[in-house]
Amino acid sequence: MDIQLTPENLEFLADLRAALDAMPAEVTAAAVAEMDIDEIDLGPDSRAYLRLLGKGGWIGVSWPKEYGGQGRSAVEQWLFLEEMSYRKLPTGRLGISSVGPTLMRVGSEQQKRDLIPGLLSMDLRIAVAYSEPEAGSDLASLRTSAVLSDDGATYLINGQKVYTSSGHYATHLWLAARTGAADSRSRGITVFIVPTDLPGVTVRPIFTQSGGRTNEVFLDNVVVPADNVVGEVNGGWGIIGMALGFERTFPYSDIARDLEGLIAWVFSDDAPAGLSEDSYTLGLLAELAADVQGARLFSMRAAWMIDQGTIPVAESSSSKIWLSELRQRLASIALGMMGPAGQLATRTDGAPASGRFEQLHRFAPLMKIGGGTNEVQRNIIAQRGLLLPR
Repeated sequence: MDIQLTPENLEFLADLRAALDAMPAEVTAAAVAEMDIDEIDLGPDSRAYLRLLGKGGWIGVSWPKEYGGQGRSAVEQWLFLEEMSYRKLPTGRLGISSVGPTLMRVGSEQQKRDLIPGLLSMDLRIAVAYSEPEAGSDLASLRTSAVLSDDGATYLINGQKVYTSSGHYATHLWLAARTGAADSRSRGITVFIVPTDLPGVTVRPIFTQSGGRTNEVFLDNVVVPADNVVGEVNGGWGIIGMALGFERTFPYSDIARDLEGLIAWVFSDDAPAGLSEDSYTLGLLAELAADVQGARLFSMRAAWMIDQGTIPVAESSSSKIWLSELRQRLASIALGMMGPAGQLATRTDGAPASGRFEQLHRFAPLMKIGGGTNEVQRNIIAQRGLLLPR
């Protein structure tokens, strides 16, 4: 992998930065403020920002032009995510980074025509509905059922999903359900597109320790057209794996910016006297800086592999583990430097670094679970990356 950006990459990045700088200041500020409160949720100000940005063709950077994108490389899509994350701006969530790229590869022509334009315009918002009360890390044990009608025209879906982030504003669910026998595990799972306004779909909030919102979703005799099956019936396991491979191409630049904030605090008048001259403190900052560069390489490798026509699997899992655990490490080290005052909540008067690291400390554990727990990611690396036996 060439870790240097090409002249074309750099030209794209300059154009992107110019476009972002030209966005109305009040729209940008509202989106940043909303993201500061909840990094996962995509609220109305964030959607308004993305809708305006999308009119310039900046959302689906790597999507083919016939689908409304710019037809650029996956590395340039990664650069888009990096720039947006560094600026604390919304990126469009999984509809753009995971569902859209998967749908373009395995969806029917009708699904592509009906859904993809709406993803780019933000008129269509998809929430991923995989996990269940008894099927999280072991997703192959999911129980939500989809039963084909006698005439083959519809499916009847019943079940419950949990931790469905963005489900409360989603127009559709990207839902995994069992179409095979009860004991079919991964061989009997199918992916469906389920409109959230169908009778029988109920969304209820679950609030996280970081103050954000995720959801539980109930499906009670929900009738879905058979045309809403994505790919092959009982072929959902491979589709889920593909979508997760795209999802786990996480940006690293938000961590880089947080480290910059910690360094700025250490060298400010607000830090304890002598902290900026303490060799142990400086050593910790140097280690974190090296780890951030490692995060960049993990993240960039996954994007580069997509450009080579390969779906990153073990590589995306490696990136996900490194990034999520680096977040936790950064937060813990920062709070250790700040002492008792570091426990002051974000946006509280007198909180060191505006309380960012107290917030990050509460948020970071979620990232070790979301997108697949890190324990499961280590199994993926062992089995599919290192080809070790189960």
